[in-house]
Amino acid sequence: MIDERSRKKLILEHSRRMNAADIDGLLELYADEVTFEDPVGSGRRAGRDALRAHFEELAAAGITEIPGEPVAGQDGVHVLMPVTATMDYLPKGPGFAERGWLTAPKAPEDSRITWDYVLMMRAGAGGLIQEIQMFWGRSDIGVAD
Repeated sequence: MIDERSRKKLILEHSRRMNAADIDGLLELYADEVTFEDPVGSGRRAGRDALRAHFEELAAAGITEIPGEPVAGQDGVHVLMPVTATMDYLPKGPGFAERGWLTAPKAPEDSRITWDYVLMMRAGAGGLIQEIQMFWGRSDIGVAD
């Protein structure tokens, strides 16, 4: 079990490294056998290589996360945090539009995606992240022209 303060620091550090586009540093927070789902319901993926590819796509789009106040579970492993994020519409936006998650903008090259989500992490032995999930729905994502 990992104490609440450490789990809260871990999730905040995740956002700090994501904002810095420090992919190698970000992956240091994760166990080799990590599982993740973004968004929940889109299918679970596994492993650091898959997670690296996911984070690299987000960094390429200039993601910025504004973290809210983390909340730790009493189970010694989970922590959740609300996040407000923005990123360039390109390159990931067209895929979101194809899935019906948002409406494509008239000027994609000048647009940003905005969304609110809850980030859930489960920490394991040694304080590394074993699982990460992002909870958001269609009403939580949009395009700012």
